[in-house]
Amino acid sequence: MNSPFLIEARKAIENLQLQELLDKNADTREQRRVSSLRQLPDEAKLRRRAKTIRRETISNLADHLEKFTARLSENGIRVHRASDAEQARRIVVEIAKQHGAKLVAKSKSMLTEEIGLNEALASAGIRAVETDLGEYIVQLRGEPPAHILTPALHLTKEQVAETLSDKLGEEIPPDVAEINRTARGRLREVFFNAQIGLTGVNFGVAETGTLCLVTNEGNGRMVTCLPPVHIAIMGIERLVPTMEDLAVMLRLLPRSATGQKITNYVSLINSPRRDTEPDGAEERHVILVDNGRGALLGTSLEESLDCIRCGACLNACPVFREAGGHSYGSVYSGPIGSVLSPALFGMSEYGHLAKASTLCGACLDACPVGIDIPSMLLRVRAATPSIDPYVERGLKTYAWLARAPGRFRLAQRLAALATRFLPTRAGWITSLPGPMAEWTNFRDFPAFAARPLRTRLHNMRLDVQPRSPEIEPPDETHPLPETDRDDSKVDDFVLELEELGGEVIRCSENEVVDRVVGKLYVLGASRVLAWGPVEPILFTLLQRLEEEFHVTLPELPVGAGRAELLAEYDQAEVGITGSLAAFAETGTVVLSTASRRSLLPSMLPAVHLVIVREKDIYPNMEAWLEAGGAHYVANSSSVTFISGPSRTADIEMSLTIGVHGPSQVIAVVIE
Repeated sequence: MNSPFLIEARKAIENLQLQELLDKNADTREQRRVSSLRQLPDEAKLRRRAKTIRRETISNLADHLEKFTARLSENGIRVHRASDAEQARRIVVEIAKQHGAKLVAKSKSMLTEEIGLNEALASAGIRAVETDLGEYIVQLRGEPPAHILTPALHLTKEQVAETLSDKLGEEIPPDVAEINRTARGRLREVFFNAQIGLTGVNFGVAETGTLCLVTNEGNGRMVTCLPPVHIAIMGIERLVPTMEDLAVMLRLLPRSATGQKITNYVSLINSPRRDTEPDGAEERHVILVDNGRGALLGTSLEESLDCIRCGACLNACPVFREAGGHSYGSVYSGPIGSVLSPALFGMSEYGHLAKASTLCGACLDACPVGIDIPSMLLRVRAATPSIDPYVERGLKTYAWLARAPGRFRLAQRLAALATRFLPTRAGWITSLPGPMAEWTNFRDFPAFAARPLRTRLHNMRLDVQPRSPEIEPPDETHPLPETDRDDSKVDDFVLELEELGGEVIRCSENEVVDRVVGKLYVLGASRVLAWGPVEPILFTLLQRLEEEFHVTLPELPVGAGRAELLAEYDQAEVGITGSLAAFAETGTVVLSTASRRSLLPSMLPAVHLVIVREKDIYPNMEAWLEAGGAHYVANSSSVTFISGPSRTADIEMSLTIGVHGPSQVIAVVIE
């Protein structure tokens, strides 16, 4: 089979530099995934529950979609349905033209790659700029992403620096931190001047009409908040029924994708900006894209719609680890891509990808929602219209031999005899004639045994000692302990946040003002972006801060004209906010836009200082939802989970802190 995949895979295998990058990515991702999942006390149970959620969602997709679209409309979000890629592109272009948009800031979305959106916008005279660091780099190079999570996986820092130097017109050294600083500065202009922000959607919550976006760099927050118009594009399958179901997915997706307990940012978007809110997109659109997904319902490939795009199967796959993403010639690569690509885009063009697999089952083991990818690969193979004539003849010959024991035994003896006349080494055939040379060109072939196992077994006396069956321990639920001891939850929160690179200051309420002011002087801050006096402690703190620092309470104007104001706000060194809640399990703080709480202080400055009360620390997201957290989501246009400073590992898997969001997060915990 001289397929396009094989041609590109051979090039990838011969590229030693690429092989080193692929190995580094796969080894690092896989080790972190396994380690992170093992920390869950109930991993197997959680994965079974996630699989059940996905199966139930897809099995009843029409009902969930109906509920989701109704809730979106009730929340003030405009809903569009696109049956195919062309219609989806047309809807986006029409919205952009209605607003006179010339610049679109994009956050990472594989669906926009699938439908060819960037090209359509360019044809309409609209500039679309990718703001994820890896996506930005490959866009400058005119290349597709090489991995669903790490788009610039195939590039060294030297290649990235060369690309930036060439495209941006300034000399950029091959230093990951310097590359990050350069991209951050250039993309700031895009965030501040874009008329439209465009994102994908990780999950849509059917019961509430909530959009969930998970990111690490902070660009997703900016794209959904700074431009006056936000467009979210999502596949019709990206739903979960309830907020509780979302909590399950958020425990598994980050662990499976990057080995994190939670991503640095989780945005729960519920509506456009409300009258009492100082910032956010005033107009939000959701485009629900089918593009072949509906046709998979009820088919043998329906389970592929369960995919949550974590990329774990790619990192576990021995074929992807050698061939890389570009060899597949499709937006979706790796094991799940070898099912999705032929299922969505055509068997005749992409069916051959199903053969790019050893069927070892590593993808099934890695999948957090238990998708049986190997079985679906076999189904795609069976449905592939053409087969190599040599392979077909060989399979028919084998079937003829295997149907008769006598013929099969004779064939075994003849094969063993023929082995004597072939070149061998240590019991392996090193060269085969004819079509079989395709095998021995790349690997040795096991020599045929002179005495087949069937003959040896017949002459063996089996002495089998009966064994008692191993009794597996019962499947018990191990929920995270919920204790009334505040110090336990606080200690866990502090430990988790510090492990993420955050800093914690613990003090009494009477000490807060002095501790915050003292910290600002240590940081050398002069300009502060802050929430208004929405909480008593902030009222007292602001009175003191305004005496000693330049303090701004940010508020964006309605409509256009935000760029100059945003550039001014961006001069602040520190942003100060309160918090709605915190999660001990992940070191997460929860912020809301309700009641004039701005997102900007936690987004723009290099340092985010957040005030957390011990009484507001919950064990995890599930406990917060049970205590009424869903009410706060429903009554805010946006709720954000923040877990440590922004980060990326898009270049050579080198961790860089402080991308588009703050490089420092300091939690002042009030005892």
